[in-house]
Amino acid sequence: MSRITNTEELIRNAPFELSKADMEVLTTTEEAFAPHTWEDMQEIIAGGDTSQLKRTPTDLRNYIFWSREIQATFSSVTNFLMKKRLHWEKKANNAENRFNYRHSVPFADQSDYRILRNDWPYAMSPGMVHTVVWLKTSIPVDAEGDLTTESRRLIANFIERTFAMHMSQREHAGNNIQWSKNRIKWQSVRALEHIHVILRDVDDEFVTKLTGQGPDDIESKSYSASVDSN
Repeated sequence: MSRITNTEELIRNAPFELSKADMEVLTTTEEAFAPHTWEDMQEIIAGGDTSQLKRTPTDLRNYIFWSREIQATFSSVTNFLMKKRLHWEKKANNAENRFNYRHSVPFADQSDYRILRNDWPYAMSPGMVHTVVWLKTSIPVDAEGDLTTESRRLIANFIERTFAMHMSQREHAGNNIQWSKNRIKWQSVRALEHIHVILRDVDDEFVTKLTGQGPDDIESKSYSASVDSN
């Protein structure tokens, strides 16, 4: 299939909404790009504007190309995730609840969610791992799209029992885990509920056991776009 190589065309034809930060990344060289530090991540997530989180110029371009190809093959990235990553079946004739689930409360039953490495992780300094928790049930938000107090409590409890309790340096676990839920506008996969979890200085064997994926078992490691990046 034909590929877009011009940056302006790439921005116009992106298969998901690009943030201001994304558009800046696409006009930045790999040499001039600086990945997020842990402190950057903390500041951005605490500020609530996750549209500032960036991928590398190469990864963002490849993510756009890859998403276009996936849409052509699977109709959507959502379908790809369900068939190739999550192995979930849609719930027939029900628009409100997409999947059959065991418990209506998010994170209450392990069969109702799955933790995976992010196929297209944010650009981060060495020592950090980007995972995504995909859910069959929705996480309640308020009228402005922000998490409710109860939703934050559910997520915090899930993070504690799933990640913090098992990380090697238990007394420092709170400083080695960050999580966020992007507002719908900045979600490139909007049809599936999910949260992002960033881990620092974590035993990679733990992440592999948790996700069933090794460090290289993600699309960004294997995908290659044969394009002129001018």
